[in-house]
Amino acid sequence: MSKRRTPTSPSKNKRDKYANKMVSVSLPKRPGQTTLTAAQVHSFGQQLAQQQQWSAVIVLMRQLIKQLPQYMDGWYLLFDALREAGDYPEIERAARHCLEFKPRNIPALLSLASAQRIQQKHAEAVLSIEKALKLEPGNASALNHLGVTLKEQGHLDEALGYFNRCIRIAPKSGHAYWNRADLFKDCSQKDIDEMEAVLATSQSENNKVRLHYALAKAYEFTGHHHKQFQHIEQGATIKRQLLNYDHQAERKQVQRIIDIFDSTNEINKPQTGQHQPIFICGLPRSGTTLLEQIISSHPLVTAGDELNALPMATAELLRSKQINKPFPEWAQQLTEQDWQSIGQRYLAMTQSLHISPFFTDKNLQNYKAIGLIQRIFPKAKIIYCQRQPMDNLWGCYRQYFADGLRFSYSQIELADTYHDANRLYQHWHKQNKEGLLRLRYEDLIKDQESVTKQVLDYLGLPWDECCLAFYDNPRAVRTTSASQVRSPLHSMGIGKWQIFAEQLSPMRERLKELGELH
Repeated sequence: MSKRRTPTSPSKNKRDKYANKMVSVSLPKRPGQTTLTAAQVHSFGQQLAQQQQWSAVIVLMRQLIKQLPQYMDGWYLLFDALREAGDYPEIERAARHCLEFKPRNIPALLSLASAQRIQQKHAEAVLSIEKALKLEPGNASALNHLGVTLKEQGHLDEALGYFNRCIRIAPKSGHAYWNRADLFKDCSQKDIDEMEAVLATSQSENNKVRLHYALAKAYEFTGHHHKQFQHIEQGATIKRQLLNYDHQAERKQVQRIIDIFDSTNEINKPQTGQHQPIFICGLPRSGTTLLEQIISSHPLVTAGDELNALPMATAELLRSKQINKPFPEWAQQLTEQDWQSIGQRYLAMTQSLHISPFFTDKNLQNYKAIGLIQRIFPKAKIIYCQRQPMDNLWGCYRQYFADGLRFSYSQIELADTYHDANRLYQHWHKQNKEGLLRLRYEDLIKDQESVTKQVLDYLGLPWDECCLAFYDNPRAVRTTSASQVRSPLHSMGIGKWQIFAEQLSPMRERLKELGELH
């Protein structure tokens, strides 16, 4: 009787062969070169990733794939690290390079598509995903990705079709259930029963979270508000437990921002050049995406969406000066030339948006970075969006933000964050009243034309009727508001939190303690 062999695929054999190849790398905090197998270098990189040392992971994986480009695990970890660092142009370059060696590699094609999508190259992203689907028509990840890309472009019916197809292929995955949740035109009991059944058998905590939020949307659609809130609360509780988030450290950072960027700091006076950034600030669900949709409907403005150029330009400068301090502690070490260098690099990174005199930057952390922005671009236009606290925070609490907004899964932490953001706004306004415009969401809903004219006047832009018909703006929208900004303004969201007044009492009481409600 012959010895039984475990069957392996050819790709697995090749991967094992490359994993045992020797490479010479420079390891962090270790002098000289070290010779290891590719698998050992990859393992070391995974350890660095667990410690969130993404810059070190990127350097290490680049050394690995330069010597052994056939070792795919090195590429995959590089893609992950670049994504965590927010360097999507580099992901695009790396994915294209990887595809030179493995042109039929689906993870590389999907990484390429993701980078293209984030950089507003949605048509190119669709082509990359379609290449992956030609190679593997039943790839659920590719189908889900295509649905997301089409959803952001406003092709909502097509997107819904791909999410449903993805669910038929991978019925246990929560990704597509969540992504299709706000596209429902008709939510049947059968849809709800299917999601409840998947939730009951799911082994992944993150998968459960997505299903909880998807079910919350479904029960909202059917008017079962008690079950809607129950699923939101369960999803938020699980997600908060999964996150590595120090809320008190976050609050201390706000105070340090106020201390460091105070009125005694000198502000340099460089010109921003021919292309002017418009920085949109505010907490999520405060109207930032709506404002960007309105502004970018103007023919002289290009939408940048949630740009990562400012933190990346700053990180480059800090690395060149070997400054390893968290924000905002490093700000006191920079010279006027350093600030100008960051500004020049920022403009270089956003060059693709320089197709009109103005472009928008809606990074989620802009409300913390107003002092930094004013140092770099003293004449930049900055608009701070603010919304009634309970409406704003209910909008955050009911939304699944994955790992991006870690304060959004706790009612108390949401209230603290609203208060701290308001403190920062008051501080920036006191320093530079003319350089900062506050837009109240409720005012915009009440009198769209008047408030829009006020915004355009502040920006120095002529009136254009297109700004009133912002919902016809064909641009792709990547945020959770992608479907909402395709419709005219309405007041249905104002006061909606009151349906859940009892369940949201911890949030309301905390806001009262902080002086944000009376």
